[in-house]
Amino acid sequence: MAKKKTDSYIKHVYWVTKEEEKELRSELEARGRKLKSAKGIVCTPLDPINKIASVAPEVWGDTCSRQGSWYRHSNKNGRYLIISSFELEDYRDRKEAVITVSDFVPPRLATDDQKNDLVKDPLIQEMMPDEWRHVEDIEKRIYLRWARRLGSDVENYDFLYLSHTANHANFIHPRFFVEDGTGIVPYSIDRSAHLCSCCLELFQVLGGQHKKKMVAPCPGATIFARLKPDRYLQVERP
Repeated sequence: MAKKKTDSYIKHVYWVTKEEEKELRSELEARGRKLKSAKGIVCTPLDPINKIASVAPEVWGDTCSRQGSWYRHSNKNGRYLIISSFELEDYRDRKEAVITVSDFVPPRLATDDQKNDLVKDPLIQEMMPDEWRHVEDIEKRIYLRWARRLGSDVENYDFLYLSHTANHANFIHPRFFVEDGTGIVPYSIDRSAHLCSCCLELFQVLGGQHKKKMVAPCPGATIFARLKPDRYLQVERP
């Protein structure tokens, strides 16, 4: 599997309690650093320009509230997310991932039939939040516009919903993966234009059981965090 780092981009991911977030904020302030607070959108801390930022639980209910339902149904619910370009030595036991840019190229992408098989998996149906299933018309229009912005000619939101859901399913119960010495390494099953809420995989809300994952940015991450479309990110547990 090609996993060579291709630039210096790195993000360290931590999940902490409200009290720990407050303590970290004070520690950084005492050293002349500011802990930014994400506003409205979860993925902005992934922007290379942001050195360290915090995502409060309520942010998952803002712009991407439907997508945030996976967070609210996970063991991360109620915890604060810290994304840092440098390691936090005193929070090693709270560290859940290191994100780097990779030169990974997927050996194959999923067909519509394969996506349907992923979504029909009983485990996925059991885990899927009800809120995820209900998409407002305005959101459908936004995702179709974003897909076209990234070069897709898709006209049917049902295709996007299937792709979004199947992609998350592949990190829960993988069918598309490569293997290395750490075990299976699941990867995003379609191009960035057809993905949604990559934050769930990047921040270990979904697929945290795997030592490594290869995650392609979703349109939101390319817009709000300036990540490169179709450039896979390696997510590795410490």
